[in-house]
Amino acid sequence: MKIRLILAGVAACVAALSAGTPALAQNLLSDPGFESGGTGTSWSIFNGGAFSQTFAHTGTWSMNDDGHGGFGVPGSFETLPTSAGLSYDLTGFGLTPSAPGAGTTFGALQITFFSGPNGSGSNLGTVQTSPGNALVSNQINASSPTSLWIPLDTGIATAPVGSQSLEVFTIVVDQNPANVYFDDLSLVQVPEPSSFAFAGLAALGLFAARRQRK
Repeated sequence: MKIRLILAGVAACVAALSAGTPALAQNLLSDPGFESGGTGTSWSIFNGGAFSQTFAHTGTWSMNDDGHGGFGVPGSFETLPTSAGLSYDLTGFGLTPSAPGAGTTFGALQITFFSGPNGSGSNLGTVQTSPGNALVSNQINASSPTSLWIPLDTGIATAPVGSQSLEVFTIVVDQNPANVYFDDLSLVQVPEPSSFAFAGLAALGLFAARRQRK
């Protein structure tokens, strides 16, 4: 009877947690669809990156990284606080109206961690890469279809020891000309904190039930 009561209690708690957990993970980015148009935005742009209304995956704005060749490397980035051991997944969409040039020429998303706040200190890279090297998504390059929004995903990026901040980027590496638009980015923590609570509660319930059997 005690085992049944314990399991019933666990089930009730799990149901309560599930009811309070949103269906979609929380997007940690501010202005993920660039709808600010650059006014009061959390995004910083460099080397010719620009807010644009020429193409949009949703809404009316996107980020345009227009590289003219010679490794000008246009892009944009947003900075957030973090701490060692936290893991994230960065996703979004990219479109190129014309095929990028050959060579080391592509558009992508990337994420990297820093030892200081607000992107200061040393570039620690990610646990999945070496220090100083960001984790990069699949590429939009010379073999990609044109005028089509392509899903981009870095996969899981984990903060190395000593991390205090992270930066996410839209970027074009342009040995030869390449023009890429980015939109609807999402940065989520994986697993979410509620998932940790759920797993811990389930483990506690099973442990208590086993003890009752002994």
